[in-house]
Amino acid sequence: MLPAFLIRADIDWIRHNEKLKTSNPYSRCQEAIRTCDKLWLEQLGYVDRTITEPAVANAYWEEFFHADDPLPDEKEWKEGLIKRSSQYDVFQDWQAWFKNSYAKVYEDNTIWTSVLMTAWANTHQYDVRYQNGSWDFLPNRSYLPTLQMWRLEPHLETVATVLKEIWLEEVGAYNTAGFKVRESSSPYLGRVECLGFDTNTYMADWPARAKRQPTELPVGEMVADIVMPAGDNWYRHLDNVIFAQDSVDITALVNRAQYVLASKRRMMELLVDHDINQAKMQAAAEGWLVEQDETQEKVS
Repeated sequence: MLPAFLIRADIDWIRHNEKLKTSNPYSRCQEAIRTCDKLWLEQLGYVDRTITEPAVANAYWEEFFHADDPLPDEKEWKEGLIKRSSQYDVFQDWQAWFKNSYAKVYEDNTIWTSVLMTAWANTHQYDVRYQNGSWDFLPNRSYLPTLQMWRLEPHLETVATVLKEIWLEEVGAYNTAGFKVRESSSPYLGRVECLGFDTNTYMADWPARAKRQPTELPVGEMVADIVMPAGDNWYRHLDNVIFAQDSVDITALVNRAQYVLASKRRMMELLVDHDINQAKMQAAAEGWLVEQDETQEKVS
C-alpha cells in the first residue's frame, strides 16, 4: 500500500473518530502521528519517525485547510490562523508573532512548525515539504480531496501497475533516442495522486551533442495529471473518461498515459537540436502536448 495513502487514510479516520470529538486539532494531529506508527509497522514492518512524523504533520494540516467537511473546532482554528498569518508577508515575522503571543502553549516541535508553515503557505499560495532535514516552501500544487482519494482507492493497485509498465516502455524509448534515465530513491513519502512515482527521482542524461546538464523528469506530476487532472479551483478529481461510472477504462488509461509521457520525451528529443521555441512549435505541429511552462527545466 502507498505510504501516502496510509497517511491520508489515517488522518481521515482520526478526524472523524467519535472518541476524539472533544479534543482539538493539535491533539488529533498528535494522535494521527501515533496511529501512523502502528499502521507503518503493520503494513511496512518498520517505522522511521524522522520521516513519518513530519510527513503526517504536513498531511494533517494540509487536510485541515482543504477539508470539505471541517469540524466546528477546525473551522474556528482555520479562520483564526488564516486571518493572522495573512497579515505577514514574511514567514519568520508570522512565526515570531505566534511564538510570542502563544508562548504558553507553543513548543519547538514538528507539529507546531507544520501548523505555522502550512497556515502561512495556505494564505500565500505555497505548499510545504519536509525533506532531508529541512522545511521548504514550494509553488502551490493542486490538492486531492479526500472524497476523490476514496474513489481512487479500489483501483490503486491496478492503475499503478499499468502506469509502471507504460513508464518502463518510455524509459526504453528514451534510451533508444540517446538519453539515459537514472532512478534514485527519495525519503519523500509522496502524494496519493502520484501513485508512488514521486517517491523516486528520475534524472535524464542528454545525448552528448545536446551539451545540456541532466534534467529531472517530473514523472510523479505527469502521473497525477493523467489519473486525476487539476481543475480550475486547484482541486484534483478522477478523470471522467478513465473512471467512467467508477470503473477503470484501461484502454483510456493506457492511451492518455502514453500520450502524456511521450509528449515530454518528444519535447526533449526536439530540444537536442533546437531552441525551446522551435521545439514547442514542432511538437505542437506533430500533435503532442506542449505545456506552457516547458521552458522551466530543473537541472542537477
